Amino acid sequence: MPPEERRKVVLEFMADHSIALPPKAIFRGLKIEKGITFSYRTVQTILSELEEQGFVARVDKESLDEGNIQPIPEDEAGRRAYYMITMDGRREVEAADGS
Repeated sequence: MPPEERRKVVLEFMADHSIALPPKAIFRGLKIEKGITFSYRTVQTILSELEEQGFVARVDKESLDEGNIQPIPEDEAGRRAYYMITMDGRREVEAADGS
């Protein structure tokens, strides 16, 4: 699967699930639902790229326990996080579906 197709599959998965998930759960879900053959590391790389593009956001997992969605500040980049699709990410999926 070409890199652009991999990126599309990950973003569509995020749009389909609409909840904050840790990278490992995203990887496992992609294996089960989409039959991906690329690695966990590839999924992590794609998530980082999608975050840089504003299509997904890293959110604080402790805040999720309280029912809040709190983005993690850039200065805490190494902190473990869950990922959630953004409105820009949803628009990207819709645009790809419409073309």
